[in-house]
Amino acid sequence: MNIGVQYYRAPFPLEKYWENDFKKIRESGLDTVQLWILWAWVESKPGEFNFSDYDRLTEIAAKNNLQLVLSTIAEIQPYWIHRAVPGSEMIDHMGHKVISSNRGETHFGLTPGGCTDHPDVWQRMSKFLEACVLRYRNLSHLHGWDCWNELRWNVQADGIVCFCPYTISAWHKWLEQKYGDLDGLNRAWIRRYGCWEEVMPGKLPDRPYTEMTAFEHFITDRATRHGFNRYELLKKLDPDHPVTLHGGAPTPLYKGSEDLYPLDRGNDWDFAEKLDGIGCSSFPKWSKIDDADFGIRVESVKSASMGKRVWLSEVQGGRAEIGFKITPAVDALTQQRWISNGIACGADTILFWCWRDEVFGRESDGFGIIGNDGLAEERLAAMQKTGRIVKQHQDLLKAYQPDEAQTGVLFSPQVYYLTWAQERNAETPASALAGYLRALVRKSIPFRVIEENHLERLGDIKILFLPRLIVTSEETEEKLCTFVRNGGILVCESECGAFSPQGIYRYPEDRFLNRLCGVYEIGRRPVPEKIVISYRGDKYTVPACQWCTPYTGKNGDVHAGYEKFPLVQSIKCGPGKVILLGSYYGDTYRKTPSLCFENLLQAFVRETAGSSTGRIKHPQPDKNTFIYIKTGSSGNKKMLFIFFPEKIDKCIVDMNGFPSGEYTDILSGEKYQAGNTLKITGGNMRIRVLVSE
Repeated sequence: MNIGVQYYRAPFPLEKYWENDFKKIRESGLDTVQLWILWAWVESKPGEFNFSDYDRLTEIAAKNNLQLVLSTIAEIQPYWIHRAVPGSEMIDHMGHKVISSNRGETHFGLTPGGCTDHPDVWQRMSKFLEACVLRYRNLSHLHGWDCWNELRWNVQADGIVCFCPYTISAWHKWLEQKYGDLDGLNRAWIRRYGCWEEVMPGKLPDRPYTEMTAFEHFITDRATRHGFNRYELLKKLDPDHPVTLHGGAPTPLYKGSEDLYPLDRGNDWDFAEKLDGIGCSSFPKWSKIDDADFGIRVESVKSASMGKRVWLSEVQGGRAEIGFKITPAVDALTQQRWISNGIACGADTILFWCWRDEVFGRESDGFGIIGNDGLAEERLAAMQKTGRIVKQHQDLLKAYQPDEAQTGVLFSPQVYYLTWAQERNAETPASALAGYLRALVRKSIPFRVIEENHLERLGDIKILFLPRLIVTSEETEEKLCTFVRNGGILVCESECGAFSPQGIYRYPEDRFLNRLCGVYEIGRRPVPEKIVISYRGDKYTVPACQWCTPYTGKNGDVHAGYEKFPLVQSIKCGPGKVILLGSYYGDTYRKTPSLCFENLLQAFVRETAGSSTGRIKHPQPDKNTFIYIKTGSSGNKKMLFIFFPEKIDKCIVDMNGFPSGEYTDILSGEKYQAGNTLKITGGNMRIRVLVSE
């Protein structure tokens, strides 16, 4: 378990601070420093590498017994790149050459720079990465490599990229690999292309979906492939240290925008197939991320990691400053809460951004743990205490694993692509997914995010929610049907499987749920003022949005109707079951929280044998507050993390499934006796980390 801080983004901080800062970092209880090694800074002249400042910093770190994470920032490219590699500029969707410029928050270096599909750009980038590894791989205090920071490659492109000849060539090869040949593509897309040169990417939304969604998918795979290339280069030269990367957010939160495709920075689930670990950044005070949303972020990365390392690679150190806007300060209790939350979700390395307040550009006067927001002293005191606790319980925390989830929520990149192809953002499916995840967190129901191309992970799942799954492939459909036939429960929203991955609409009677359940939708209808769902003796008034799609007939139990048709019903399919909801609820809940929606999901989950439900017996959540709880094990010891909100100081925990006996709070040292229930207060920190004896 490593807890550290980002220190150096050349040339900041200046050398006069280094010795004293590293001494204070060690004294504060932190054990690791991260250094950004910037390509533009190190190789400011072609072929001449200057690591002198990094050499000195690594020496000072060793002297202070600090571990090192080295982050290779190859995406901040040298100013000479386009002179050395003519024709390497990116091309935007309008055919314009992208003019690179100084990165907004970085003092020295170009973005987006040369396109990495150009072989000479990648060759020169490779030389830089190789030089970094060869220089520092034998350091005794090297903790690992972060080979790609926030997966940036198109920052400040000022348009949609890339459409250069090298990327278009790579796009055609990607299609050929996917479909076999041009005839295969024509069959799948229902086209009559005569040669590959005619197959151009989609240009803008609200045009034919087929080329647009395919190119978005290619861009995701292109970024993933670039991450693999970085990893393989570093790992070949240094097989002894972990090589990770991290996004600015988990993959499902990359919704796209006017100038950005959704998921344009790769796919965490694919990265985890090769890399030693993955991570994400989180700036909770800046982005108004509460306990639930912070947990969602870490759980999403954990779900994708497939048991590999999970790093919180940038967590907010001090107050965020963006331009001349002031944001809330970072108090010590909240910051320590992020550490405990990260550990509870399975993170093994937590790195704060950053030690000192920034001095360049729009981030000036912000983010420093020792920064000038008036709370540095209390943050350092709290960090010292946490450092002692982590050191004291290092073996316990290293062996900790969160409890396995039996509830899954499906994440579909294809839905994001199709939504962006129409609306130029994927806000709706991202919000729908987050809505389900947030409701489960608030009810303390462990979950796993299941990505559509990694459905082999359905093995331990008993119930799977499908928020806005409007796109399905035949392969996905078959695996979902098998899941139900093996006893699983599918919970489906409206128009499930309405489009193929090629963006072709399917009539309701041609969709896989009709084949599985024997019913299909009769078409889109206005949403009524309220939908009352009766389920297992209870009624739930659940808000919906966009439209309702009633079903043709009653093949199971009807829980809500629409005129004379079923709207919500559950249908047995062999040992499994499908619950058809007939509208959209997840993104509605995300905008307007509903306790009824949370309770309905809990009712669905309770039906699955052995599924874990909420462990908080009292008090139950209201719209604004809830007690956040995570459970897991370390060896033969059970662990229970309880996070109290400001307005609640005590609770009763249902200890069903936990051993009776004595529990110790490792934060305070206090001991508690637990039987069927446990009564406990939040204490000074409003956090309890209980360990069974």
